[in-house]
Amino acid sequence: MAFLKFVWRNGLWIAVVAFAVAAAGLAFCILGASGLEKRNELLSVPLLERQDVEFAEAGRVVLCVEGPLLTGRFAGLTYELATPNNAPVKSRATWLHSKSSSFSRVRMEVRVFEVPEPGRYVLRVQGLKGGQAADSQHRLVFTRPHLVQTVGYILGIVFAGMLLVASVVFFGLRFAFGRWRQSRQAPHCTALPG
Repeated sequence: MAFLKFVWRNGLWIAVVAFAVAAAGLAFCILGASGLEKRNELLSVPLLERQDVEFAEAGRVVLCVEGPLLTGRFAGLTYELATPNNAPVKSRATWLHSKSSSFSRVRMEVRVFEVPEPGRYVLRVQGLKGGQAADSQHRLVFTRPHLVQTVGYILGIVFAGMLLVASVVFFGLRFAFGRWRQSRQAPHCTALPG
């Protein structure tokens, strides 16, 4: 009970501090989420039927397709990564096909590869059926997996936003109640007769 009295008595200052922490947390999460794709990008190559790609480290990589908004160029394509001696690299389709877009471009995850060791690999795209003039606007992008980071930033944005709103509401309630209480405690002047 004493804690609640302390919080109510110091509510204005607590609300101001909570607002500042929430605003800083919200800015941190939004900036972190907006630069996540660039920080995790490993390499970007043009859309070709066959090309060599090189990875500096082993591990899981995600293949993303990138192109103009509403592009249909990637429909029906399959992707294969192989070692120089033609041994296929273990892969699977992405579970969520997470997508990000700007005003003019869209990027979507399509496949996850388990790169066994650093070095040069061969990337094959099946179903491309020759090049088109618009292929220069389409890219294949390899990134590190960042689903956990994305979810973390989203949760951070939600919680920081909730704290921000709660601090504003608490500040408003505490301020309004304090003013109301002062007006009730102010001495009332009455006119004396005569």
